[in-house]
Amino acid sequence: MRNAYKQQIAQIHPAPIIILGHQKSGTTAIAALLGQILGQSVTIDPFHHIDLQAHLRQKLVNQELAFNHVVQEHKFYFSTPIIKDPNFTFLYDDVSQCFPQATFVQVMRDPRQMIRSVLNRLQLPGNLPALEGNWCKQLQKMPAKGWSLMLAGELPHVEGSNYIERLAHRWSWATDTYQAHRDKINLIRYEDFVQDKTNTIRDLALRVGLNPINDISAQVNIQYQPCGNYRVNWLEFFGKDNLQTIETICGTRMQSFGYHLSPLPITSDATSDKVPHFSGFAAAFV
Repeated sequence: MRNAYKQQIAQIHPAPIIILGHQKSGTTAIAALLGQILGQSVTIDPFHHIDLQAHLRQKLVNQELAFNHVVQEHKFYFSTPIIKDPNFTFLYDDVSQCFPQATFVQVMRDPRQMIRSVLNRLQLPGNLPALEGNWCKQLQKMPAKGWSLMLAGELPHVEGSNYIERLAHRWSWATDTYQAHRDKINLIRYEDFVQDKTNTIRDLALRVGLNPINDISAQVNIQYQPCGNYRVNWLEFFGKDNLQTIETICGTRMQSFGYHLSPLPITSDATSDKVPHFSGFAAAFV
């Protein structure tokens, strides 16, 4: 009843700040701190609240549903001055058309750390050739179905012979979203944020045309999401094959954003400068 009342009285914000970026790139912390420094309300992950089983997102990526319909049906989650949801990254055209006055921010993170963090969150190893047996069952037990669809290459549709390839292509897609609209999106690298959290958020506030009014120095180290093992050795975590897969698929884009490749031999025949898409359903989370 309370949620129904909120929905009834809520007004869609006409010009929100919308935070983009792949899952596990630091979007939650950056959105929350931006809200604190500006003294403004933040909505974190609307789709987690309204679409836990990912039915709406599947319809959106399949173009069976208009994004504006979702906004109108769930006004409360689109009523705050700051809205953050990584899923918007893969729906940028629809979101920007629905919110033509919005200001966009995108968080970028090294794909090796992002993929490692996703797998830490799901308690999955990074060095398998495929997710099979108990690993697959464990993933399917997650209450939020978006994770399993993500690793299956279904949210959105990306190719890949295993879960590592799909996540690498997904990161590339997110990167290409920024590159295609860089004149409209304010970029923030997660690594720069970690080095100087307070001043990075203050600078971001100014870049989006707003005045930072609050001191956030006491809040910058609050853990907004479960923390993974970010100190892990990449070669140990992924194994040579999977690490090479990530760097082969993402390498050119990584270097353009200042991320250095590891000293491993990378074959050129598998290099991908485009993110492949397909419309079929991935039968297994491999």
